Amino acid sequence: MKKNEPHIDRKLKEKLDLLPDVNLDYEKSKDEIWAGLSRSIEASGVEPSGSVVKMMSGRYWMAAAAIIIVLLGSVLFMRLYTTEVNALLGEHVVAQLPDGSEVMLNAGTSIAYKPYWWRFNREVQLEGEAFFEVVEGEKFEVNSSAGQTAVLGTRFNVFARGNQYQVTCFSGKVRVVAHQSGHALIIISNEQATLNREGSLRLSKKKNIEEAASWRNDMFVFTGKPLNDVFDEIERQYNVVITGSDTLEYLYTGNFSRNQPAEQVLKMVCKPYGLEFRKIDQGFEIVNGQ
Repeated sequence: MKKNEPHIDRKLKEKLDLLPDVNLDYEKSKDEIWAGLSRSIEASGVEPSGSVVKMMSGRYWMAAAAIIIVLLGSVLFMRLYTTEVNALLGEHVVAQLPDGSEVMLNAGTSIAYKPYWWRFNREVQLEGEAFFEVVEGEKFEVNSSAGQTAVLGTRFNVFARGNQYQVTCFSGKVRVVAHQSGHALIIISNEQATLNREGSLRLSKKKNIEEAASWRNDMFVFTGKPLNDVFDEIERQYNVVITGSDTLEYLYTGNFSRNQPAEQVLKMVCKPYGLEFRKIDQGFEIVNGQ
């Protein structure tokens, strides 16, 4: 046994000597082996590593597109989602807007606004009559079918029923625009803008500004008001139906309190014209007593 040669069991050595000789020499160079491997990969249809990068890039684009779709959907939701507040017949409702502005709704009035879009656009859609106390900030708009009121921070009353439109400023400054004619007025405290039959706005000064929104205190004041409009207000405040007044063309000046019973109010309103009324299932019927 040579020096440093590892010791091998004699019987094990005899068994190893019986195994056939194996030639492990390589006949191809490293470059030839790599070229063959590349040809095999191409033949098998497996894409090279660059395609993996492309596939990953496609996934990133899909993720980005999904994020954009979610963002657009969120913006669309914020832009379209609307909150409505309604004051039913016979009731007054106070609503607070997202910026702390307050709106008091008269009977038979509705407002609508977009709470999630409010920081971008303070806009209220109105049908009926409401008193606004607006906190200072960006432009605040009240839109109705007949006109638009724009302010920065002020107190004002808007009456917008059908083609009747009237804005009264209690403090600050208000810009009023008539939709039909485009006529615009800027009014200040104690001034009132009223839409006339021609579609223009008429400016007037109010000696007693509180009368313009006396409904907040359950008082209703009329000066030269068509009698049918007075009956309409009684219907809203008492949630009753008044019939038989369509052909009446009287003008009424007077006032009443919502704390009085409906029948008492009707007697007071009808008496100057010799009119009478009778109780029916849903309310009252006006009859000509003359």
